[in-house]
Amino acid sequence: MVTLAGEVALSRRRYRCGACGGEVVPLDGVPGLEPRSQHTLGVRERALYLVTELSYARTARTLDELRGLSVSHGQLHAWVAEEGTSIEAGVIAGTEAVLGDHPDRASTGRLPGDVWVQVDGTMVDDRRSGTHMEVKAGLVFTGVEQVGRHRRALLDRHLVGGVGSWTTFAERFTAACAAMGVYEAERILFVSDGAAALRWIRARSDPAAIELLDWYHLSEQLSFGIGRQHEEVLSTAMGAAMPGDVHALLAILRAHARAIEGHEPEQAMRCRGVIGYVTNDRRGIANYAIVPLASSGPMEKAIDLVVCRRFKARGMSWFRQGVGNLLHLKLLRLNGSWDRYWAERLAAARRPWPVAA
Repeated sequence: MVTLAGEVALSRRRYRCGACGGEVVPLDGVPGLEPRSQHTLGVRERALYLVTELSYARTARTLDELRGLSVSHGQLHAWVAEEGTSIEAGVIAGTEAVLGDHPDRASTGRLPGDVWVQVDGTMVDDRRSGTHMEVKAGLVFTGVEQVGRHRRALLDRHLVGGVGSWTTFAERFTAACAAMGVYEAERILFVSDGAAALRWIRARSDPAAIELLDWYHLSEQLSFGIGRQHEEVLSTAMGAAMPGDVHALLAILRAHARAIEGHEPEQAMRCRGVIGYVTNDRRGIANYAIVPLASSGPMEKAIDLVVCRRFKARGMSWFRQGVGNLLHLKLLRLNGSWDRYWAERLAAARRPWPVAA
């Protein structure tokens, strides 16, 4: 048996029922061994902890070099698949409990004051199709606190992820928000970069939320559409956008597109594209009057933590199921649920020492 202290040789008694022929090895259940397993759950937990940060090959080498634990590359894959499938079943059950035929929408608590909600997605290489698949992530937090000279931390942060369709993700994100008490908050502030899919998510999972367009994306779009060479017009447009005056902003853009159409036709075309962007996201801009210059920086950081650092290293490609399973384990760590999950796994697997009748 491979344990965190090294390999241990055990002599085990096997018992067979004379009536049904079933066999049992009582000693296996005492340390919490899985059926036909040679590794304790402690070894599995440490190995999967590393897998959420390192590649499978590097994890196997690290376990061997630092702890002398013999775990193969294939065994790591099997463990990720087993744990990921189990967690996925729990997520499906939780979503069904909130959105199914007999919903139970009782939350685990009420989030105080304002709650910030953000959603985004990023592409990873799809090994099966040779193209890309989109990994979605959602972020919920209640505020920010300074934890260092140049560092800030999100309060009550919770992350949700998935590799399914946007419809599936919207359902899971809605169920997670309901369980956290998001819909009981005083205000829900939904920040996005203005993409149509994200606006759809907002309408589906947070219809009462205050929609906000990320200021950085808007300022970049205005610079692209107006042109940095037109400093005065750009400054005037920024001045109209900051307080959320959408009507004034659109008037400036339309006038600029007409003015440069004759001598800068390409720039005028870009400007008209930005007019469409502002029109589609006018609600998110107008709400600057409520919450000035909202930022999607926390969501971009979350995408980096959840997806980019583990799934987008150079040369990596993935099967969809593999991403989904490993993503579940990654989220356990990021949401602070790792220790509780494994304590429950060990409690479920461990049995008391058998006592003779």
